[in-house]
Amino acid sequence: MDFGLNETEEMVKAAAREFLSQQAGPDAARDSTSTAAFWSQVCEMGWPGLAIAEEYGGAEMGLTALGVLMEQWGAFLASGPLFESAVLAAPLLESHADEKLKREVLPQIADGSTSVTVAVIEESASWRPEDVRATAVRADDSWAITGKKHFVSYGNEADMIIIAARTGAGTEDISLFLVDRDAEGVTCEQLGHASGSPAAVLTLNEVTVPSSRLIGAENTGWGAVEQMLLHGAAFRAVQMAGLGRRVLEITTSYVKERKQFGVPVGSFQAIQHHLADMAVAVREVEHMARRAAWSLVEGSETIRKDVSRAKQAGSSLIPQVCWTAHQCHGAIGFTEEHDLHLYTRRAVSWAAEFGDASWHADRLADALEI
Repeated sequence: MDFGLNETEEMVKAAAREFLSQQAGPDAARDSTSTAAFWSQVCEMGWPGLAIAEEYGGAEMGLTALGVLMEQWGAFLASGPLFESAVLAAPLLESHADEKLKREVLPQIADGSTSVTVAVIEESASWRPEDVRATAVRADDSWAITGKKHFVSYGNEADMIIIAARTGAGTEDISLFLVDRDAEGVTCEQLGHASGSPAAVLTLNEVTVPSSRLIGAENTGWGAVEQMLLHGAAFRAVQMAGLGRRVLEITTSYVKERKQFGVPVGSFQAIQHHLADMAVAVREVEHMARRAAWSLVEGSETIRKDVSRAKQAGSSLIPQVCWTAHQCHGAIGFTEEHDLHLYTRRAVSWAAEFGDASWHADRLADALEI
């Protein structure tokens, strides 16, 4: 298995790094007023449609190229619903929606005119099907959805939301519906999120959804959710690898310049040990995250194991990389004025999303039949 990048993927990486280093980063992460203009530029470059098939208006460059992009997206703290639309919603729609719905929505995602997010988890913050309490009741040629969804990323900004709702008595009798965010009966409460990215609680009060917006067959949505969970966990690990690599770069540069007792602090053995530990941890997450992305692309039989290994490693190691970076920076690294806390906030938040380290350790143990 070769985790090296081909020529096209190297081009994606170089273009993403050049653009994001100039247009994203800590200053942009602090300034929410610049997000709209930044997102417009991202859409002009076609990034939301990078992995979408050409027949639906995308570039059809595949999940590997999308992973290369998302690694840089994480490294430079970029904001905008790229992860939600391109990583979660588009593959789900492409795999499970009927042809009419795909031809209606996927070109809009690809050109950036429509952003789509996903709302599955509820108050328990669990990914178990039995904890989906929102219900959808059939009414003639439509459905009425009632319930509350928590921690919906970009839930207050996305144009459409894929809602998981219970449609039967069985544990996994869950269906997915594409709902307009401004539909009658949808209310949104914005949440303060540690990462700085927008999140919301969505309340649905008998929201009417046409049957044409049912994604896949009735009561078969949980399989699609499981697939989306794999995508979410794998690509969060990819983003955490990119973030960890960037934190290592920032810290290495700092300890070369910061002097104490007349010499760079990077010459101290304790700092060198810290940097070595950080480098090993980042490389480990990079390797596992790329293996997970490869498994998604290839449909590997070990996909669940690979994704859980990657997310468990990312969730446990990358926050520790950030805390070690704070130690290497000394007192300045613990101030709000310094940029480092922005990376730490993202790392800690991403560590909990799509299953934390303990959750994925349990899934890995189940997959290995331990």
